[in-house]
Amino acid sequence: MALKSKTKKLAKKQAKAQAKSQAKRARKQAKKAAGTLAAREDQVRDLLENEDLREDLRQLADAARNAYSRVAGNPQALLRDKKVHSDLRTASDALLDAKANLTGKKQKKAKKRGGFGLLVVALGGAVAAVVAVPSLRSKALDVVFGPEEELDYTVGTPSAAAPASPNGSSQAAAAAAAQDA
Repeated sequence: MALKSKTKKLAKKQAKAQAKSQAKRARKQAKKAAGTLAAREDQVRDLLENEDLREDLRQLADAARNAYSRVAGNPQALLRDKKVHSDLRTASDALLDAKANLTGKKQKKAKKRGGFGLLVVALGGAVAAVVAVPSLRSKALDVVFGPEEELDYTVGTPSAAAPASPNGSSQAAAAAAAQDA
């Protein structure tokens, strides 16, 4: 008899603990549902009050309708038709804008890369061209170091017919200059 009363007490205790746990779980779920409902109410209010959001959704519907009407008769148009591509791009942009309006987050813009990368590529191409093309290489060297002096070296002594004058020019050149004058 004592054993039956102990098992009944234990069963009552377990049932009480289980009921308490279920009540706690139910309160937690009700609180979570209330938070979700409040968030949805804000989104519905935004939908009613926000003109930009309604315009985005209108653009989305129009672009999707146009794309569907073009593709419905000809499925190959999905791959080839530029207007379908444009409509789908417009629809996706409108969908992203509407999502940003609903969540309240600004849409991240793509990072604009500066011209530094383009400058590096152009400089690398110029260096490769100078290294690969001999005529460019000689022009680059002329620009950097000045034009190369072309000296005519002759072996031997100056001829006796044209002895040098004191200023370094030959007498024959002086005579030719005198005849031209």
